[in-house]
Amino acid sequence: MNKLVIGVVAALLLAGCSSTGGEDKFSQRYISSHVIADKTTQAEVQALYGVPDSQRSNSDGSSRWTYDKGGNLRTASGIAGYIPGAGAISSALGMTQSANDAADSASSASNKLTGNTEHHGDTLDIYFNKNKVVTSWSL
Repeated sequence: MNKLVIGVVAALLLAGCSSTGGEDKFSQRYISSHVIADKTTQAEVQALYGVPDSQRSNSDGSSRWTYDKGGNLRTASGIAGYIPGAGAISSALGMTQSANDAADSASSASNKLTGNTEHHGDTLDIYFNKNKVVTSWSL
């Protein structure tokens, strides 16, 4: 049982870490070049960002997907908190989230000092038409 718990938590940690390395997928520049209105499909968005943190469907067939930048680590920490004996893992996941938040703050401060005014966000909303093609997005 403990090996299974450790395996699940390790997989969640790797998923969380994989989304924080490299180019910021929650930057205006990245989104503008990868999520294009009237072209990008839901399948392509899911390939870029994974399963959305929340989804909303409208009566006309349109929909909205929402992604939270810290979603993976917050979810993993919350799940680990319910597993008996996984308190240390939950604490480690919380510390990882705190480190990510600190890195984001440092990056923001650096951008202010260097004059970089590109917009970065923590929440991405992507809107789709009834044909499952992007109509717009907001950060």
